[in-house]
Amino acid sequence: MKKVFIFILLGLVVSVNAAQAQDRTILNLKKLYFQCPPCNLPCDTVHFAAAGACSTCGMRLYAAYRGYENTQGKHAEYINKKVAVLIFPGVEIIDFTGPWEVFGAAGMEVYSVSSNDEAVQTSMGMKIKPDYTFKNAPVPDIVLVPGGNVDISDLTTVDWVLKTSKQSQYTMSVCTGAFYLAAAGLLDNQKATTNYPAIEQLRQLAPSATVLDSVRFVDNGSIITSAGLSSGIDAALHLVSRYVGKAQTKKMAVELEYAWNDEQQFVRGKLADKYARDVLNVFTPFDYELTTYKGDEQKWQVSLKVNSQLSKQELQSLVEFQLKEAMDWKPAEVPLQWKLTNENIHWKSILELQETAKNTFAVHFNVQKV
Repeated sequence: MKKVFIFILLGLVVSVNAAQAQDRTILNLKKLYFQCPPCNLPCDTVHFAAAGACSTCGMRLYAAYRGYENTQGKHAEYINKKVAVLIFPGVEIIDFTGPWEVFGAAGMEVYSVSSNDEAVQTSMGMKIKPDYTFKNAPVPDIVLVPGGNVDISDLTTVDWVLKTSKQSQYTMSVCTGAFYLAAAGLLDNQKATTNYPAIEQLRQLAPSATVLDSVRFVDNGSIITSAGLSSGIDAALHLVSRYVGKAQTKKMAVELEYAWNDEQQFVRGKLADKYARDVLNVFTPFDYELTTYKGDEQKWQVSLKVNSQLSKQELQSLVEFQLKEAMDWKPAEVPLQWKLTNENIHWKSILELQETAKNTFAVHFNVQKV
């Protein structure tokens, strides 16, 4: 019995040693090391002996076998498409730089195009040398048309938008970039949007279009229009998801540290501030400090301290004139209260104005859905 036990024990030892030897053989076939995730820097091809952070870009290293480079795997992450970005004098910076970042992160080739090769000054002074002109730009898969100081009388630009849109798979506008699409006839009988203050103007430019004021972007298939400013980032992410799916796009948005929520989006046109901002506008000629500006889709509160040589009654009459003549509010039964019906939704507002010191006034304007 003792001999049998020893024999079994020796057999187990031999089996364990053989397994360990086999593991060592497998590991010796392909040496393990650490490498940096792709970041388009020279460190992409550097091999590291130990785990940690890349000394060049700071990204966390990951384990890999030698011979398996970090760009060999296909994860539906990089999209081999070209994006032409229209730029023009007074172009809004975030309208094109936000989507540019998204498309670039998706591996697309992004380049700027202008009517000539002169440097373009943006709406806030940034100067950009275009990569191409209308005459020599490569044919893109996607055309990005941002907003800003849009001039639809510039027929050279309008013609380029129309021509390039016909050659590309998608045309996407941000903010008032939709005006160029309207001038080119690309929004005829389509649904569209733009930034909220420009909604009515777009309706005039594209009378056959259905212009929506309560969406972040509109996807008509090949034509995508987005609302103002940061809305272009959401539209760009949506377009990327057309190629790689929502899961991969969500991963990319997280890496961009952007809270992308394609189901419950922030939409400026839905906020109740659209009934309050026009009241704030009447104080533009005066010095004021805005102390409260908050709310949601159901209500909005505005408070400010105003310095003015006008009397309390004159300021109050100014606001009331704005409410009645420019905003279609009607006086309610209670003094300093107003009522409005828009799209079968009833609203009420309360105006309070107090003189807190000489030539200094506290103004409060509250809007609420009834």
